[in-house]
Amino acid sequence: MISRDNINEVIEIIRNNNTREYIRIFAEASDKTGIFSSKFGGVPYVANDDTIPVDSANNQLALLAQINCSGLPENNLYPKVGLLQFWISRDSNFGLDNRDSYCVKYIANIDESVSEIDILKKYDILDENNNDEHSPFKGKNASFSLTFEKGVSTITSTDCHFEDIALKTIQDLFPNEQINDLYDDLENDVYSTLFKAFEGVQHAIGAYPTFTQWDPRNPDDTCAYNVMLLQIESMWSTDSNEYEIMWGDSGVANFFIDSEKLKILDFNDVLFNWDSF
Repeated sequence: MISRDNINEVIEIIRNNNTREYIRIFAEASDKTGIFSSKFGGVPYVANDDTIPVDSANNQLALLAQINCSGLPENNLYPKVGLLQFWISRDSNFGLDNRDSYCVKYIANIDESVSEIDILKKYDILDENNNDEHSPFKGKNASFSLTFEKGVSTITSTDCHFEDIALKTIQDLFPNEQINDLYDDLENDVYSTLFKAFEGVQHAIGAYPTFTQWDPRNPDDTCAYNVMLLQIESMWSTDSNEYEIMWGDSGVANFFIDSEKLKILDFNDVLFNWDSF
C-alpha cells in the first residue's frame, strides 16, 4: 500500500523533473498606466493607421492585457521588443469558446508620437452603466500596473499531463503495488496529499497553468498549445474584501500557443480559456 511517506517521495521526484522557468507578474491598481506600458486593462496602444480588433458581429473587443516586451526580465518566451496585447469580448463569457471573440496581437514597432487622445477617438471605453458590457475588472475600465520577476514553476495537478506523469512515477518507484488508477488505487488521504502538493502560481507568463475545473488541452498532443502566454487569476484588494479582478466565481484565465508558432511570432492560433468554481 502506498503510504503518506511513499507519496512524499513521489512528490519530490515529480517536482524535480517537471519544472519550468517563468515570469511572475505583480499587479497593482493604478490610474497612471500609459499607453505604451505593461498593464492589465486600461487604454491600449493603437497606431494611427491601425484599427481596434472586433468580433464577427463587428463589436469592438476590450483590452485585457498589454505587455511591453522590452520591460520583461531576460527570457526565451516573448519577443525582445514591441507590445503583446490580449483582447477579449465584452460579453458575459469574455469570448470563451468563440475564436472570433478574442485575439492576441503582436505590435513590433511602436510609434511614440501616438497619444491617448488619438486612441480614444476610435477605442470605445466600456460603459459602466451598460449591463450588456462586461469586464473581469471591478471597475470596467480599471487598469493595473505590472512588474515582473523571474521564477521557477512546477507542474500543477490540474495540468492535463499531470496524472500520467504521477502514475508513471508511482509505478516506476513502486512496481509491486499495482497502481493503475490514481483515484481508485490510492487511499483518500494519500490521493489528496499528492494533488494538493501541486497548486501552481498566480499571474504569470510561461508557467505551468492553473485551472479550477479542467485543462481544455489534449493530453495526447504534447505540442499543442504547450506554452502558456499569460495567466491572470482572480484578485482581491490588499486592504479590503473587495475583488479587483474576477473570473466567474474566483476563477482563472489562460492563453496558450504552440511553441513553434511562438518562435515565428504567429499569434493567429491561440487558445483562450477561463474557468471558475
